[in-house]
Amino acid sequence: MIYAILTTLTLLCVTFTAISGQHSRRYFEKQQPKSQDLQEGPYFYDVEAINERRTEFGIHPMILGRRSLRQMSGEEMSDQELYPLFEAAKWAPSHFNTQEWRFVYAKRNTKHWKKYLALLSPGNQEWAKDAAALVVMVSNRFSTYKGKKSFVRSHSFDAGAAWMALALEAASRGYVVHAMAGFDYPKAARAIRMPNNGEYSVEVMVAIGKRQQYRGRTGEKTSDRKSIDEFVAEGYFSPRF
Repeated sequence: MIYAILTTLTLLCVTFTAISGQHSRRYFEKQQPKSQDLQEGPYFYDVEAINERRTEFGIHPMILGRRSLRQMSGEEMSDQELYPLFEAAKWAPSHFNTQEWRFVYAKRNTKHWKKYLALLSPGNQEWAKDAAALVVMVSNRFSTYKGKKSFVRSHSFDAGAAWMALALEAASRGYVVHAMAGFDYPKAARAIRMPNNGEYSVEVMVAIGKRQQYRGRTGEKTSDRKSIDEFVAEGYFSPRF
């Protein structure tokens, strides 16, 4: 009886491994898409980016396909479309899971929209005007854990983890998410009425929107990356850094 159960479990594991391998290979194989996106179930994959980028090791196509596009459709997004992105950010790792990040946003065609758009540099305004939402991302420099308040050295790092979770969720839904440092930081803090008590730091602004529909390429350059040995070394700091 035990032998039969073990045999069945082994066969199931082998079958699952085979299916997983086929699923992974399907996305890494060279494709000639009619559009920039490939939908697989509820998920979207930016085929243009996946095809043009070259990796040294195989990684999940959702990571390879995430990029900061600028071209958006100008459509609005409902809370039902926007809030799942914040749900993804909620599950990012942080210092004692205290979640030091804060998101304050304005949706297009609302009373706060023009104020948020005006915070951006002229170059960013030119394309971000077509976003569905503009977000000011803030980190809390302090946290309270077990009743003790302390400075969180990793507050910006933790906020970055939340941003990446949000960005990957957005990419999986076929949305554009583009983080920006080109904006007026002091004005942004005042615009969102951030407490001026030294506890919070404005990190970035983020444009979120729906993609334009394409029949071919997006027309946006697919960025490349450094080789791994330019930022990874064993034992000691590398001259390659």
